[in-house]
Amino acid sequence: MTGQNFDLKEEIRTYWSDRAATFDDSASHKIEDQFGRPNWQAFFRQAMDLSAIEDMDGLKVLDLACGTGEISRMLCSLGADVIGLDFSEAMHAIAKTKLEGRMWKPLLCDAENLAPLADDSFDFATTRHLAWTLTNPTAAYAEWFRVLKPGGRLLVNDGNWAQSLSRRHRTRRWIANLLSQETMRSAEDQKNDAAIRGRLPYSNGLTASKLIEDITSQGFDYVSTLDVAPLYRQGMRAWPLTTRLRQSSENRFAIVFEKATHD
Repeated sequence: MTGQNFDLKEEIRTYWSDRAATFDDSASHKIEDQFGRPNWQAFFRQAMDLSAIEDMDGLKVLDLACGTGEISRMLCSLGADVIGLDFSEAMHAIAKTKLEGRMWKPLLCDAENLAPLADDSFDFATTRHLAWTLTNPTAAYAEWFRVLKPGGRLLVNDGNWAQSLSRRHRTRRWIANLLSQETMRSAEDQKNDAAIRGRLPYSNGLTASKLIEDITSQGFDYVSTLDVAPLYRQGMRAWPLTTRLRQSSENRFAIVFEKATHD
């Protein structure tokens, strides 16, 4: 790792650690149980090609950049044995409290260097809003490939936050702001965010096609692209209308890959 990447990585760690206490206030991160939980459970079953009866009982799962443990919580609810990996102790502290007593273990580790984990260890790995923040995507994808078992699947749920919104989505945001003005982040937070984004490999935006190209270059096979609309529509019915309008307007995507067994 270069000195430049090390400095940037520490900035990223500090940025997210500072947001840990309020992370679950955001509809982008918090998954409520009435509507969110069943939609996320169905989403993971689809990614793993499981029936509701099988679920993930006995499967070894890696939650990359687990944050406050919301995705881990959904995976545990399906019976998975989960390792929640994150490099922020502040995020882990919240996740540990939330997941006490579950089949979940924290691992303080960089998602681009999984040295503590053995080859061929996991049946499934998943990320949410991680890929666009990577300082060395190639190294990360190679490591994710290494720790998955042959036949293991990777689900990447992310978005192109640099892409301009469509007219339809701009209209949704306009309606949301008419109903309730969006609370803006502080000028300092926006400045720090912009300074980090500008130095990332995906600073110009992460597209689904670019993600597929980069991940398959490290040995993965592309399996499918999943529809994320249920997560941010039906799955958010407990949130206020204005929140749902804003969340549905993001350029989101979810892609499934597999570490296939080749002859």
